[in-house]
Amino acid sequence: MTSSVPNSVRLAEALLFQSSGPVSRMMLARALGDNVEIAQILTEVARRTEGPGFELVAAGDGWMFRTAPDLAETLRAMLERPPERLPRTALEVLLLIAARQPVTRPDIESFRDAALPQKTLSLLQEKGLIRSVGRKPVPGQPQLWATTETFLVTYGLKSLAELDPLLEGLRGAL
Repeated sequence: MTSSVPNSVRLAEALLFQSSGPVSRMMLARALGDNVEIAQILTEVARRTEGPGFELVAAGDGWMFRTAPDLAETLRAMLERPPERLPRTALEVLLLIAARQPVTRPDIESFRDAALPQKTLSLLQEKGLIRSVGRKPVPGQPQLWATTETFLVTYGLKSLAELDPLLEGLRGAL
């Protein structure tokens, strides 16, 4: 390692520590410079954070520090109020959006064979779990919905591919 790499490791640690969400490769390259090997830096950060109460994890399209899994429950019990649970309808809709994105409200209603209250989409959008990604080019031009980076982070996923075994029955033609 060159003398600038330890400083790069420390800078990467600081960036990861201060960030409220995943830090992308592009953000790391911008902070550390183009001549730095990002994978080498992340490997060193992961090595240096083995053992403390947190660890480096891949999340969404980047990396972030998370509480060590063996301490998570204890910490949650001490510090947090119970996590707010989404209503069953909202969870069903979120799962359908994750499986079929981008998807419209009429598509969701067709699959569920039930009306979808606007408040359900509003709740998911307020929590940052879904976002509008445009409009479908059909009469009425309904909004298209997709999951967000927050969805991946909230549910501890690197990518939607990790959901494939669970979503298999939800994919396909409507």
